[in-house]
Amino acid sequence: MAKINKKRISGFTKLYALLGYPAKHSLSPFIHNYFFSKYNIDSIYLSFEVIPNNFKDAFLGALNLGLYGVNLTMPFKEESLKYINEIDEDVKYIKAANTIIFDNEKEIIKGFNTDINGFIKSLDDKFFKWKNSNCLIVGAGGVAKSVAYGLLKKDVKSIFIYNRTIKRAYEIKSLFKDIESNKLIIIDDINNVPINEINLIINCTSIGMKLENYKNNNNNDDNLNNNSNEFSNSLPIPINWNLKNKFIFEMVYNPTNTALVKKSINDGAKIIFGTEMLLNQAAFSFKIWNGIFPDLRYLKKYFKNSFN
Repeated sequence: MAKINKKRISGFTKLYALLGYPAKHSLSPFIHNYFFSKYNIDSIYLSFEVIPNNFKDAFLGALNLGLYGVNLTMPFKEESLKYINEIDEDVKYIKAANTIIFDNEKEIIKGFNTDINGFIKSLDDKFFKWKNSNCLIVGAGGVAKSVAYGLLKKDVKSIFIYNRTIKRAYEIKSLFKDIESNKLIIIDDINNVPINEINLIINCTSIGMKLENYKNNNNNDDNLNNNSNEFSNSLPIPINWNLKNKFIFEMVYNPTNTALVKKSINDGAKIIFGTEMLLNQAAFSFKIWNGIFPDLRYLKKYFKNSFN
């Protein structure tokens, strides 16, 4: 006789969700439902693919249906600000929210951005020394904005930004013009980066992602050659760079062992994997909703070799 699942869904079960396009590939339901189960919280988390033209109806519909909160992913993090009543300091600067609290009774929508703290914690966990560090961001999409702001918050020495289309890099610099934007240095040729002075490199492009996942996650990152069939074999940095003792943050997590990760291992670099960022930003969202920062040890072990 089959065992009955002790956790039952009822009319009192709180509903949370991810809104994105696409969204079916997301690991967020797996992560958050694990958290709910671990801490015996009567909630579930689902994923909804929302056609961009329907976002307003879906977002306000989530409020009206009584959802307690949602996460937002591409392409809704910026558009959501049109409908949010209250934002935290990070959202004010980054102009993008990824974590929402709904108060259906008061018709209040609160917006937060946990990508920034997720990024910072991922490096703190590896004992990265922020002071006097020179950092390189490769890419200029949404993730790069969060990374740049996180680095500014930690008061690093300098932040170099390289993007094939230089205009998008300057857009990031302009975004933070009121908070020490002189630390943001735009590079028009990656070969001009003073690599010997760089302590941390962050890959914020999709270079290295499995081709099928790139097709599902394409965010118009113009660091990519859309005609290439060899993204997973590509490097976002020059192959002749020596990465020994540098910190390398690889945002791509599927596969885990990208060409950048393999080179970093061979060169003797210190690697932060994309799954660490994924889990940390999710944990900060969970804390906003439930007041608990979850234990991540099991999930870190689970994800370690899951995407090779």
